[in-house]
Amino acid sequence: MRGLKLAVGVTAMFAALHVLPIATDAQAQAVRPRMATNTPRLQLFQGDGTNFMLVDPLFYEIKRTGKTITVPAGFVTDFASVPWYARSLISVLGRHSIPAIVHDYLYWEQRCTRDQADAILREAMNEYSSSWRDQIAVDYAVKYGAQGAWDQNEADRKKGYIRVLTGGYQNIPLNTDWETYREQLFKQHATEPPIGPGAPDYCELPAK
Repeated sequence: MRGLKLAVGVTAMFAALHVLPIATDAQAQAVRPRMATNTPRLQLFQGDGTNFMLVDPLFYEIKRTGKTITVPAGFVTDFASVPWYARSLISVLGRHSIPAIVHDYLYWEQRCTRDQADAILREAMNEYSSSWRDQIAVDYAVKYGAQGAWDQNEADRKKGYIRVLTGGYQNIPLNTDWETYREQLFKQHATEPPIGPGAPDYCELPAK
């Protein structure tokens, strides 16, 4: 999926995310049921400045259900999966950054339906107290404009493209961009961990 262009200040944000320690199991347990239960480090694709690889997995717990979504280490994200026409209105820097990473991953693995993934995005943005303006803009954008991103992800996965990097593939060359690296991995027949069968239990949210 094509993401937003990073706003001014992304360098500082990246540095902050990169150096914060990961919560231990005990610390994660202590903060539950608060949303993300750890702080994953990120590695920037220096060639484009808009894509990042999760160095560590992201654990996101849905407050109302207690169910946890795990975004694996090695997943490549641009923070927000919204159509091009909304990118001038919505920055990737904000309280919706964690929800956006989760949504980006759900759109890639597609074990939840598209409607379920969008509902989890709305739920997460609300949990993170995103502004009403951002919530409305993102909801409208994904509802009416993200079908193409969903379809493209499905097509890319069938062709053999990957977005979860493992092993030595996580050693991203300096000054490379994601599109170039992605094509290199495709030509090398790189694979990602298989996606499990069936829909996870976190996909279906209870009615409010």
